[in-house]
Amino acid sequence: MEKKILTAVLYVVFVLANSCSGGSSVNELEEVKTISLEPLVGNEQVVRLSEIASKVEYIPLETTQESLLGNVMYTSLENDHFYVPDFTINKISRFSLDGKYRGSVGSHGRAFGEFLSITSGSFDYDYETDAQMVRDMYKLIEYHKDGSIKETKLDKFRDKSFNSSFIQKHGDIYICSIFKLGTNSNNLIFLDLDGNLIGEFPQGYETEEYKEREPKGDGAAPTPFAIQVVPQTYRYNNLLMIINSSCDRITAYKPSDTLGYPAYNIDYGSYTEEVNGQKRPIIKMIAGFTKESQKHLFLTFNFGMLRSAKNSERLTRVLFDKESGETKSLIGKIENDIDGGISFWPQYVSRDGKMVAIIQAFDFIEAAKESNSAYMKEIAATLTEESNPVVMLVTQ
Repeated sequence: MEKKILTAVLYVVFVLANSCSGGSSVNELEEVKTISLEPLVGNEQVVRLSEIASKVEYIPLETTQESLLGNVMYTSLENDHFYVPDFTINKISRFSLDGKYRGSVGSHGRAFGEFLSITSGSFDYDYETDAQMVRDMYKLIEYHKDGSIKETKLDKFRDKSFNSSFIQKHGDIYICSIFKLGTNSNNLIFLDLDGNLIGEFPQGYETEEYKEREPKGDGAAPTPFAIQVVPQTYRYNNLLMIINSSCDRITAYKPSDTLGYPAYNIDYGSYTEEVNGQKRPIIKMIAGFTKESQKHLFLTFNFGMLRSAKNSERLTRVLFDKESGETKSLIGKIENDIDGGISFWPQYVSRDGKMVAIIQAFDFIEAAKESNSAYMKEIAATLTEESNPVVMLVTQ
């Protein structure tokens, strides 16, 4: 019995260790690309949309009493529908490619199949089952076409001092990020389709160091948790891409695989500092903004005082050409030279490679006045400041 337990523990350690390092056996078949940031600092330049795309469309989202949106800032595009999360009312609205309102996904509440809160990364789509999926804190809700609903929960961790930055369905497994609050300890765990653990933490999540913190005897409040830097995810084709908490590696996971392979290394060069004996980047990556198309990787950083005087924006966008290996830091966003309209940076890249951004009606109207785009002016003439936003759809 002890031998079986030891074998199981060693197997789990092996799986989780390789999931963090990328899995060398898989890596032999893949090319790891490196993005070097040091040459980009102070060298921001103008990049034009015609360099990465050939077509721009502006799609006003239908404005009715039922479809009215708040100050939404994000949209995704899958299965020929735009999915727009509205954080103020916890609703995910669905619109067709021509902007017509097609209802919403799920509902807000505490009951089975309902979600309490959503974020920009809450919505996902399962192409294998055509299920619409919403992540809500410790559970993933799947809404199937036949009306059935499935919930996968992380309740078994709720009584521990853990949190989860994501839970994603990927093929016939679920990949979850689990971290211990107040530390920099991050781990991936893998669940089967019934929500059962395929692998635990190397030490075992039932051990003493992972148990919920007890209040101090004097009645004082527990020490506040440290700010946690957590892994982030995005999808590229059928791959799940995971950016590690150090923001220096992007690992790709094929469907149903627990062994990822390193796809990108982020090299900060000399722009690092030593903190508690560890080197950390001075340049801060905004990992949640990372997107990828067939030809390009879109990265966002806070260069801080290192950015050039030419770049008036707080954030610096970086474009990596996957074919040539060329990396550019941008002044602002990508200049729209296709129709002379508003500049662009993708908020989302769909599975079939379409890139989208959402623009508030007021901002669109004002931008149309200043632009040289007859197309934008035509669309703006149909809007009021109270209209729903406009989706900018860009294709290669």
